[in-house]
Amino acid sequence: MPEAKRFAVLAEGTELLADSVAALEADACTLGNARHHRGAAVLRCFAEEEAAKVLILMDLARAGWRNHAAVKTGLYSFYDHLARGLYVKAYDGSPADLAEVRRYVDFWRQQYYLDGPMDVDWIFGNEVISGREERLYVDYIEDENGNRRWTGPADRAAAFDEPYQTAPPTSVAVRLVAAMHDIGLLTEEGLAATRSVWDGVEADDSMHWSDLHPLNVAVIEKSIENRKQPISEAKWDSARYVCERWIFPMTSLDLKMAEVNLADLEAQRERWLAREMGVADEMGDYGTY
Repeated sequence: MPEAKRFAVLAEGTELLADSVAALEADACTLGNARHHRGAAVLRCFAEEEAAKVLILMDLARAGWRNHAAVKTGLYSFYDHLARGLYVKAYDGSPADLAEVRRYVDFWRQQYYLDGPMDVDWIFGNEVISGREERLYVDYIEDENGNRRWTGPADRAAAFDEPYQTAPPTSVAVRLVAAMHDIGLLTEEGLAATRSVWDGVEADDSMHWSDLHPLNVAVIEKSIENRKQPISEAKWDSARYVCERWIFPMTSLDLKMAEVNLADLEAQRERWLAREMGVADEMGDYGTY
């Protein structure tokens, strides 16, 4: 479609997404407070994925249509479960610069990883994807030793929800989208303001929070100017939340699954265990005191 019409279409979508996020999260909180953890986890999963879509579209506005690589990444991410999950993960942190976001995302997009009581005991599949699927589906799985078993939402709820008296907190991504919606940033005028402020800004790994925060403030001020509608005093908390929690654009990051060679992980585990056994042998009887 013509470039001049794109923000109008995207604004319609971001408003609908924000309404959906709010409804899903409200219902998830209701179920969680009633200790119906499995239903709450399903709704929260969908709320977070829909919130990630909004943040992806806002990243497209920050990048602009002439940045073809960013547009390609954004459109891919919009439809990809892993990419949307990485957005949610990234927004749960408070990165100092874009390089920190890149390192964090690279950690979470690994196809397999080692974990356990000694950090290397077992090989697990990508946690973003497995965490999503365990909240939504019953599956029949096989571990690295060939053992097979059924797993699903009941197991995850028993481990992560039922032991606690309070429901998990709302994710930053969901709260941020609510705040953006509250101050009118997801309107056509808000998207245009975002593009205007970010026009000519290069987001690279050297970009620090001290560079980003003034841009967040400027986007809100420009949005108010475009909409010709001041933010009410009751909504200033939302404006402050957007300023403080809207992190760096992620359209320059690799958000695809990073393939991992299982043999390399096994070798890494063997080296770690051999080193630990060597330390124990050197300690001898002193290790018992």
